[in-house]
Parts: sequence; C-alpha cells; structure tokens
Amino acid sequence: MFTESLCRADPWRTLEEALLGGVDLVQWREKGGDRHGLDRTLAICSAAGVPVIVNDFVELAVTTSAAGAHVGQEDMPAAVARGLLGKKVLGVSTHTVAQVLAAQAAGADYVGLGPCFATATKGYQSGLPRDVLREALAIARVPVFLIGGITPENLPELRSLGDSRIAVASAILGAPSPRAAARRLA
Repeated sequence: MFTESLCRADPWRTLEEALLGGVDLVQWREKGGDRHGLDRTLAICSAAGVPVIVNDFVELAVTTSAAGAHVGQEDMPAAVARGLLGKKVLGVSTHTVAQVLAAQAAGADYVGLGPCFATATKGYQSGLPRDVLREALAIARVPVFLIGGITPENLPELRSLGDSRIAVASAILGAPSPRAAARRLA
C-alpha cells in the first residue's frame, strides 16, 4: 500500500524502490483523493508493469487507468462499487468471516483481512484471533490479502494459516531500504 506520509524518504523514490524489490500490486491510499498524486503513482507503476488499486475513491478508479478500487466496511457499499467499476477490480476490507462471505457475494475480486497484528497505521491494539484468519482463508473463494502489522519477522506465523497474500505499508515505506524490505517480504 502506498501512502506518501508513511514514507521514510522521498515518496516517489520509495515507490520506485519498492517496485524494484518485487512489489507486484500497489494500493494508492491518500485521504482527500489528490489526483496529482494518483497520476504520478499510476505513471510510476505503469512503467514497472504494476497495477494500481485506488483506496476509497471508486470514482477515481473508474475515470483513470487504475486497475480498480478498494472499499472498507464504512465506505461505499461493495455492491454499489461493483456496479460502478464494471470489469475493473474490486477489493473489500474485512475483519470477520461473515464480512468475507458478504464481500464475495457483493462481487469482490479479492478481500483484505485483518488486522493480523497490532498496528499503529490504523490504531489496532491487537490482531484477529488466528482461528478467525484460518477459517476465513479456508472458506474464501477469492484471493485473501492478510494485512495489519506484518513484518518479515512475523510473516512465517501467517504462512502457516493457509494460502494467502499479504498487504503491507509501514514495513516497506518506513524501511531504510524499501527495495530490500520488499525483497525480504517477497
């Protein structure tokens, strides 16, 4: 996930380094919908052949070359976003097994599931119980991106829960070397 304010160094160089390290999908997460920042993100990612998902701003995903949009539980309803996006990708944030099932029913192409660990990015004091993560991974019919407080050190614990992908922000954006951090997580 790419949020300029989380970057330890120049955001655009950080993004380029993360892509060189193996990041294969970028979620643009900027509050306020800064079109200039999205355009720059799209250009950098396009040059690297990496798709971009717009967080929250479904309208921007529809009107740009973004691959799709991601909505949370408090944002635009997933079914409405699905209708607006057409064939573009829809991701939905989830925190329970019921939410995973509801997102699938609404047409989500993938879900984000978490938090897996405590994380300052969103203010979570702890992660979801492992049985919730394990059950959600077992029943999901769409790709699941585990999220929240993931680091290279705690990633092996998640790998033992089932087939999934991960989504990280601080572990790469705040690292001294975003490229090395991305490689290590990959």
